[in-house]
Amino acid sequence: MKKNFNFKDIAHLTQYVHKNVTNEMIKNHFEYMANSYKDELDKLAYAELIKKTIENMADLPTTINKNIYKSIYNENDLDKLAGYYKLSKELVDNSYEVNDLWEDFLNKEDIHRLDDLWRQLDIDLKTKGLGANLTLLNYLWERDPNIEWIRFDEYENPNEIRYIDREFWDYIADVDLENYLSAYDKEDFIEEFKLVKKLKEEELEKLEAKEEKTKALVM
Repeated sequence: MKKNFNFKDIAHLTQYVHKNVTNEMIKNHFEYMANSYKDELDKLAYAELIKKTIENMADLPTTINKNIYKSIYNENDLDKLAGYYKLSKELVDNSYEVNDLWEDFLNKEDIHRLDDLWRQLDIDLKTKGLGANLTLLNYLWERDPNIEWIRFDEYENPNEIRYIDREFWDYIADVDLENYLSAYDKEDFIEEFKLVKKLKEEELEKLEAKEEKTKALVM
């Protein structure tokens, strides 16, 4: 049976598993999942998706990685796995601000950019006069100019946020990541990483190795 993983490929995952799960058990699990695909291209795609997602996880905080690990561990839908890979890449590249995950975070946590609040206050002062939110105006006026984000609590009181990334990481730790997978799918991944070409090269290498072995036996 083909070996799809070396331990170093999945070593980063060992910190997220139950203490009773051995390194060999983790490796065997992903080997089993890869070899469950009958199509060789699907088998290769699975192995590469897992490896590249793990590579991305090496640059992400533990809180997020635990959620990613939980999401990919038993997943055999290659389109979904491609989505998890893409999401992890977006998180590493800080390009997540364009997707629904970021928007939901801001909306559900009632977080706003300071510039946006100033802009809205300016409009309200012009249209409502003293009917504008003067309490918020005073609060913003006294803020550290380096503060970029403000969260409103359940009583509509504003509170400054100094480290928005940490807030976002904590939020992601508890969400169902499957709800935020993009349209990026298996075929996109196969094309991006030229897996058809890679598979042909691997098959050619196996054929050449077999021929060399046959020649050695004849001699």
